[in-house]
Amino acid sequence: MWLRRTVCQLGVGVRIGARFASSKASMPLREQPRVIYRGGPYMRKGWFYLAGTCFVLAGVNFGLFIRDFLVWPLFPDEGEEPELVTPMIRYTAAGGTFLVASLCGMYFWYAPSRMVTRLTVYPKTQMLGVRTAAPPPSRWLPASIAARPYFQRAGPLSETDQKERLVPLEAVYRLQGSAVGSEMHEWNELVKKKDHVPTSVLSKLQKYNATATKYDQQETLMLRIADARLAFQLGASPYRTTLLQQPPERGIKAFWRQTMRGRTDWSPPTASYEPTPAEDAVQKQRTAHVDTEPWFLDRANFDQLFPLDASRYKKKTSA
Repeated sequence: MWLRRTVCQLGVGVRIGARFASSKASMPLREQPRVIYRGGPYMRKGWFYLAGTCFVLAGVNFGLFIRDFLVWPLFPDEGEEPELVTPMIRYTAAGGTFLVASLCGMYFWYAPSRMVTRLTVYPKTQMLGVRTAAPPPSRWLPASIAARPYFQRAGPLSETDQKERLVPLEAVYRLQGSAVGSEMHEWNELVKKKDHVPTSVLSKLQKYNATATKYDQQETLMLRIADARLAFQLGASPYRTTLLQQPPERGIKAFWRQTMRGRTDWSPPTASYEPTPAEDAVQKQRTAHVDTEPWFLDRANFDQLFPLDASRYKKKTSA
């Protein structure tokens, strides 16, 4: 049975509306879309596509080599001459090599379409907009084929944004990870490194660690969306400098992160979207430099809105 979830769990409604008393939006405040998460892929799309292409090209190269030069035995003894294997074996091995390499390449090409960069709640329709780093590959299919239920299991695409899927709020669960847990995980790492951690945070850590499960101790979150078999991933860990209220890191580590990681998605879900004061302040602060850090409207309410679905681990937990 689906749990009944509403946007009130996020404070979208009376509390948010009160902060927007001076808003000039035409629609009622309670019906305005609200972004609850922003982030970026853990690797830029270009690097994913490059890695996928390298796998395919390597498969072609090794496949051709195997087709022409596969011999047996591979490591002959002294005085023993290796011989070419039969054409059937050579062509089969070459085809298998190319197939495996192509599947690996397809994974890298497909991965950005499963990496969440923005989650938007639409209170009027009780729908969730799931924006990913890239549109799904099904967009290349004919419209009659792409409209089939098999390609709509993760929700239909938005008419205004080919990267955003629209799914009912009740159809989204966490498979692993926790928005609060990812923050607590970073605090635990700071404690291990003997960095200065506020006393108030230490008390929260003790309470959290006493009840936390392994499903919460993750740097990323995995979401099960509608009937999709493959999960959607989103980054959740805050940066150390943000937790400690320090200036952004500089140097080789920061340069490497900015080079490899995707940018945080600060795009508005609609043309008339008005961010909350807190969201607007964070956006102005972060966009002053290269931003790759995830942002949550409210981590605790995020976890409540998307409960953990541990059914896939039922056998492990019962054991």
